[in-house]
Amino acid sequence: MLNRPEEKKSNIEISDAQQRELDMQLMKQWTKLTVFEVGDEVDTINAGDKVYVYVNSLANAEVLEVDGSKKMIVSLPEIVVVW
Repeated sequence: MLNRPEEKKSNIEISDAQQRELDMQLMKQWTKLTVFEVGDEVDTINAGDKVYVYVNSLANAEVLEVDGSKKMIVSLPEIVVVW
């Protein structure tokens, strides 16, 4: 589970389609995401590690809220680089 970067809030209202397009553009900039938590069977990555994930994987990641912040769930093969 990865921390999703905070989005800047805007007073301008946009359509859902425009928001999805904006999200895709932002995802291309997310090159070092912080690992929030890992599953029981993951032993190569730890919470707090910085990782790069394919943009297409981010676009399809399940997003949920934990303690008021958004998290993304990706599978281990989608993580390309660990710093």
